[in-house]
Amino acid sequence: MNKVDPGFAKEIAEIRASVKRSDRFDYVTTYTEREFFKGKTTIERVLILRTRGCSWSYHSGCSMCGYWDDTNPDIGKEELKKQVESFLKDFPNGEVLKIFTSGSFFDPIEIDSALQFEIIEMVLRGYGNIIVESRPEYIGKVIGELKRFAGKLQVSIGLESTNSSILKNSVNKNYDFDDFKMAALRLRENGITVRTYLLLKPPFITENEAILDAVKSAKDLAPYSDFISINPMNIQRGTLVERMYKQGSYRPPWLWSVVTVLQSLRDVGVPVVSLVTASGKKRGAHNGHTCDRNFSEGIRKFSETLDYSFLDELKCECEANWKNFVGVEEETGVAISEVILND
Repeated sequence: MNKVDPGFAKEIAEIRASVKRSDRFDYVTTYTEREFFKGKTTIERVLILRTRGCSWSYHSGCSMCGYWDDTNPDIGKEELKKQVESFLKDFPNGEVLKIFTSGSFFDPIEIDSALQFEIIEMVLRGYGNIIVESRPEYIGKVIGELKRFAGKLQVSIGLESTNSSILKNSVNKNYDFDDFKMAALRLRENGITVRTYLLLKPPFITENEAILDAVKSAKDLAPYSDFISINPMNIQRGTLVERMYKQGSYRPPWLWSVVTVLQSLRDVGVPVVSLVTASGKKRGAHNGHTCDRNFSEGIRKFSETLDYSFLDELKCECEANWKNFVGVEEETGVAISEVILND
């Protein structure tokens, strides 16, 4: 496991401690999204469960994660089971169900061990596939049970980067690429496919460094993954990244950068998509130009189809502004905000 910097972790923990948590017991939300899955455009339903929270967040947490305010420390096994039953009553079937918690589906402190498998069984009575997310350290404890869901279960791991320094000093992850590889290999050996999330532009690195890291990380992990999702940073409440954003020392990535990363991974060997949260808005990936809507639509259509023509046809005069921004950062060696650049 990665050993995180005590000062960095402490600052994140202090911010986390200031966040008001929920007193609700229902699930957070549900919605649908379209994505390229198993060779075709698929309508996926998303369910976000309200849990007691990510175990890592009780110690410190990640620099960009703002899901703490949706968690309730008093939620246990019975409350979670009621959430799933309530959801399935209204949405009993479909092609794919993605289940997110604020942490790890296979963390026995967050979701009771027996309930984890009960939920999967309940879902697969009406859905063809289920996707859940977990940190890698929990996989070894559940792999014996998971193999019976081979072909219908996909496990997502938020690796964010294969660069140990970025994981430690930008994201505050306390696991690394080696931990991911061990978990991914065990999953795939037992017929469970692996989806990997990469973070585009963690704090404290330049735009160009972020692009290069995302591309390199995707190529590094492709042999261990069946699906890669590039997640451009979006500014979530109650996070270190939000504090930096408000101080004017952080800018989310440009949509030009998202397109560049996706185009650079054309031949990586596994599907690569990007479902951009808050696309075109100041708190999400944006160009800050009238082209934001077109770029957002192009990236969305690409992620639904893997048709690169949707990316190849994206053009705008603001490309020069993006290149200038990247160039200034590279010349100075310092990550800058758009406010500073415009001044």
